[in-house]
Amino acid sequence: MSLTLRCLQHFAVLAEEQHFSRAAQRLHLTQSALSRSIQSLEASMGLVLLDRDASGMALTQAGAMTLAYAQRILSEKAELQRHAQRMRGYESGHVNFGVGVFPAATFLSPLLTQVAQAHPGLTVHVDIESWQRLLEKLQEDKLDFVVAITHSLPPPAEFTVHPLPPQHGGLFVRPEHPLLALTARRLRSSLKDYRLATTLLPQRARIYLAELYRVQEPGELPIAFECDSIPILRDVAQHSDVVLFATSEAIAAELEQGSLVPLPLALPGMGALRYNVIHRARRTLSPAAERIIALVKSLLAGSKRLAS
Repeated sequence: MSLTLRCLQHFAVLAEEQHFSRAAQRLHLTQSALSRSIQSLEASMGLVLLDRDASGMALTQAGAMTLAYAQRILSEKAELQRHAQRMRGYESGHVNFGVGVFPAATFLSPLLTQVAQAHPGLTVHVDIESWQRLLEKLQEDKLDFVVAITHSLPPPAEFTVHPLPPQHGGLFVRPEHPLLALTARRLRSSLKDYRLATTLLPQRARIYLAELYRVQEPGELPIAFECDSIPILRDVAQHSDVVLFATSEAIAAELEQGSLVPLPLALPGMGALRYNVIHRARRTLSPAAERIIALVKSLLAGSKRLAS
């Protein structure tokens, strides 16, 4: 016979009530069913837990010891159930996730604000890095999931990919930039005379920009500033003549205000940039992680409706 939580619960209630009839009523059992449960507990432990006589019942020394353990075990069970309930309700839990630089500028601040307001028990750790670096951390199981533009480096087959609304790359400058006064032909030929502000780009993106800037090698790109902070790059572009390479979604507020404008330059082959939630196919996400992914999708769906 096995020792079960059910038997321990029956024993704890009986010890509290000190009466079979009252305990059985409280447990919604018949007296005979309760008696069998206590006998099963005694048999599984090989101990006599109760002394029974005409005047009633009393705990033996073994019974008192068993009661102390039973109460502790049942208390831990109740605590586990409370934690599980909170997790099912997204009230607690810890989530590690990564966000690419452009997506972070698009939704991360409102996302964390929503989490703080609606789910104050959640603990969240966010890595903001290039997709290449985030992929390495995913492969090492250091992150639950990643939200990134994967256009230049598709995820390996062992990862599950959930598509999100695409982002759109471009070149952006301040509205008084000298390039804006040029004709389309002169603008293209003059582009290489103005230095570039960009994030740490994958090789495929560097090759594309080299073709756009009409330089022989990616290493010849006139990059002035290269860092994984869109706010810093955005501020530099607003107050200088550098050309910012970014996604329009990452600088949506500046485009709406007119403090940055797109260069009127055709970007052949750029197209929409694939944008996904990525996690290991063999890994089951926690309810808290799934909740955060749902919030990301909701925020991006709202942004898409506003943009359309």
